[in-house]
Parts: sequence; structure tokens; C-alpha cells
Amino acid sequence: MATYPLKVCEKRMECNDTASLWLDVPQDLAGAFTYRPGQFLTVENDDGGDLISRQYSLSSSPGAHPRLRITVKKIEGGRMSTWLVDQAGEGDYLEVQTPRGRFFKDLDAPHHVLMLAAGSGIAPILSIGRWLLESNQGHTVTFVYGNRTPDTVILADEMAEIAERHAGICRIEHVMSRAGEDWTGAHGRIDRAYIEAHFASWQAASELPMVAYMCGPEGFMDSAEGALMSAGLSASAIHRESFDMVLEDDETEPGLEVVAEDDPGEDGPPATIVAVVGGEEYEADWQEGENILAALLRMDADVPFSCQEGTCSSCISKLTAGRIEVRPGVLQTLREDDLAEGLTLACLSRPLTRTIRIDFDEI
Repeated sequence: MATYPLKVCEKRMECNDTASLWLDVPQDLAGAFTYRPGQFLTVENDDGGDLISRQYSLSSSPGAHPRLRITVKKIEGGRMSTWLVDQAGEGDYLEVQTPRGRFFKDLDAPHHVLMLAAGSGIAPILSIGRWLLESNQGHTVTFVYGNRTPDTVILADEMAEIAERHAGICRIEHVMSRAGEDWTGAHGRIDRAYIEAHFASWQAASELPMVAYMCGPEGFMDSAEGALMSAGLSASAIHRESFDMVLEDDETEPGLEVVAEDDPGEDGPPATIVAVVGGEEYEADWQEGENILAALLRMDADVPFSCQEGTCSSCISKLTAGRIEVRPGVLQTLREDDLAEGLTLACLSRPLTRTIRIDFDEI
């Protein structure tokens, strides 16, 4: 997919291994880089002739920040994260794709929104939480944020400023797993036991119906989701975004069927894939054994992609005509109600009807 050079206009070290980078969007690209809270950017870099691309959640909030911000934690062996944290600087240009992702779901009424984050997972969580608080729609927000020690807290000053500005409808609970005796806040990890011990107090903080958003390591989110469901939240009220997901299925498992709402398509041998990207149409003849993304890439279609294995969400798209089969691992990223809307990941999908139409713009 096309990338655009965006200038790093400001860089700030959040802690010794994490940096926030502010990106300036030229006026002629303002429409293309309009974003929803919780979306991500794909950043590309040529590393010694090897083109690498990685996804980073926007930690800025629409309306609250005039520029885009990504907050990047350096991971061991991570070529892109190391470059962004240690080398990229103010005045440099990053090659960036337009925002993508469907982590945040619009709320049609005031809710109490429980925001759980661990480490760098605070980036999309803060984006969503701040947007909700400043939308004046009657939401209350509880942030529960886990780190090792106080000096590893990311975006700490901004979180404190948000809590002060929205006192009465915003609570922040920091949880430290390795803090010393001088730490007076909560100790431990945001695991099943912690959630079970604190859920009643979170729920009592507001009479509004509760929904939950979480971002962090898979183990943290698996544990949190199980605890929240045991406490009474439905699966549809829990939303998660992963930075380290490994797809947990195989291609021999029965797939899930997704049907376009307005045009279920004509039965017959799959033949043609039509894709809409950036307002343009691409067409590919499907070949046995291919997923939809692979077929489009074979035809040099300018579709968004990165991992090609269902873990990054770059190829999220909407089926607008026909029927497809999707590997069940898609439910680690999307929910069943997403599939009911026609959303899918192209790299995990294959056509079931003679023609399908898939839209990478309508997400």
C-alpha cells in the first residue's frame, strides 16, 4: 500500500526504552490521515536493503492533538523499534501508510469504560479513553495500568493531566509488579486474581453499563478477558488489541462463513476477486490454495498488508458482495459481530462464490 513521508516534528523519551514521535501531516494529506481513536499506523523503513514494516498504535486522540503521535517501546531484536527509539530524530521523515484498524467501537449511549493496559499497550488505550472523556457524551472512564516500576510508566504526565481535568468521571489506577517499599499504590499484576478482587469496586464507581478495552501481552489479555466474563461482562462488551499475537489455529480447521449483507453472491466455483483500495478497483482471478490477500498481491494490487499471517490486522477489509470462508483464528482479532458486519482479514480468507467484492476503504 502507498506510503507518505511524514516529518518527525517532535520526539520525547517517555522512559529509557520508549519514545513518542509526533508526525506532521501536510495540509494536502489531512483528509487521508483522518483517524479514529485506537487506530494504528504502518511504518516502513529500508534496513540495509531489506524493507521492513511494523504497526504502531496512535497514542494521540482525534480533536485533542493537532498532529499524529506514535509511542514506541524498543523490543529486543526489534529492528524497527530500535531504529525509531534510538536513531530517528526530529526533522527525519518516516514512510507511513494511512491509519487503519477497528479496535474502537462507537458507543450509542453513555457507558462506564474500563480501560486495561500493560506496558506500551497504553498507547491505543489512552487515545480511546481521552477521546471518550472529551467527547461530552456522558461516559465515565476507569484506567487500570500495569507496569514494573514507576519509572517505566509511559505517558505518565498526560495521564495525570487527563485525570485532573476530568475529575469525577475519570479514575486512574496504577499497578506495579516490582515497585519498592516507597510505592504507595497497588502492587502486583493485572491478572485474574487482581481483576476478581477489584471488579466490584470498579463497577460501583458508576451506574452506567460497562464495556472494557484492553491492550498488552496476549497472556495478560487472556487472563483479563476470562475474569471479566466470569464477572458478568459479555464477550461483545470486551475489546482487545494485541502487540504480540500468535495465530492459534491451523488451516485444517473448519472455517467461518462471512456473507455480504446486501449481495450474498452467486454459487459456483470461485473465480474473481474485486478489491477496492484508495478508491481504485483491482481484480484478481483466484487460484486454488490462495487466500484473498495472496491473490491480490499476485496481481500487484496496492492493498495494505504486513505480517500476512493474521496477527497485525493491516489487511482488515469489508466484504460487500459474495461469501467467503475465514480461518477461525480471525476471532483472536475480530469478534463475531464484526464478521456479521462483513469484516474480515484478507490473509485468512478465501472466496466461496463465483465473484466476491472486498473493500479495504470501508472499515
